[in-house]
Amino acid sequence: MQRAFMVDQNGPPQLRVDQVPALAAVAFAEAGLRFDEEKLDFLQARLGQRVLHSRAGSFRSYIDLIERDDEERQHFVEALTVHTTSFFREDAQYNWLRDFGLPELTQHKNDIMLWSAACSTGQEGWTGLMVAEAYRTASGQNFTCRLIGTDISTAVLAQAARAVYCQQDMDSVSASHRNAFFLQARNRDGRCRIIPELRSRAEWQRGNLVSGMGLSGIKADVAFLRNVLIYFNSETKTKVINRVVDGIRPGGFLLTGHSETGFKHPDLTAVQPSIYQKACGS
Repeated sequence: MQRAFMVDQNGPPQLRVDQVPALAAVAFAEAGLRFDEEKLDFLQARLGQRVLHSRAGSFRSYIDLIERDDEERQHFVEALTVHTTSFFREDAQYNWLRDFGLPELTQHKNDIMLWSAACSTGQEGWTGLMVAEAYRTASGQNFTCRLIGTDISTAVLAQAARAVYCQQDMDSVSASHRNAFFLQARNRDGRCRIIPELRSRAEWQRGNLVSGMGLSGIKADVAFLRNVLIYFNSETKTKVINRVVDGIRPGGFLLTGHSETGFKHPDLTAVQPSIYQKACGS
């Protein structure tokens, strides 16, 4: 108890430059994340409190801990993962989905599957479902749209499944979408929750884009892989793209972030910048 008290008083242990490679090796092996000595301040900020919480006492001891303890290694990866998302982020892609993607897909099928491949706290996937449902209502077409969201972090998956968002999260949601797809908290504190009809069509599960863990069996018509590839080196990026493309049905679409350009896949054709279609015979 005295040791824990002293650590709390002195603040988190300090990470040394020569300890970064060991942390980086675990981060790369587990999640394909790249870190070097230039990320010293980032690693210190993200991991300092985690080291305290684990009672490791020092970064040297913490490195030993994550190398042997599966549970702490998961906490380590979650602490390093950046989860930045919002409703209707990169709105032009959702407009394209409404105006071109869904009309093409629903010509041939009545069961559409969306895949948010790095779903974070769920806003990306929920936006896709809202756009699909609004299109179904406006067009009068009879189809069902479902969603699967995957992420390496169990913490954000729990938030996505809970589907409760604060007032600030709702700033980018139009009044019509709020009225159609959200319920207000009973105490009127600004929080909103996705309606049960959409929640019943969504599934959230842990998945690792680098190792493939948790991704087997996914077959989507639209896959979102946005603002993820920028964290990987070229070899890992190719592996991730191949894995995601394998999870897209022939004729389906891949939507990436606008900054994630310069990659190629033999089964993909660019429809417009950051939107690709998988060959029908693939």
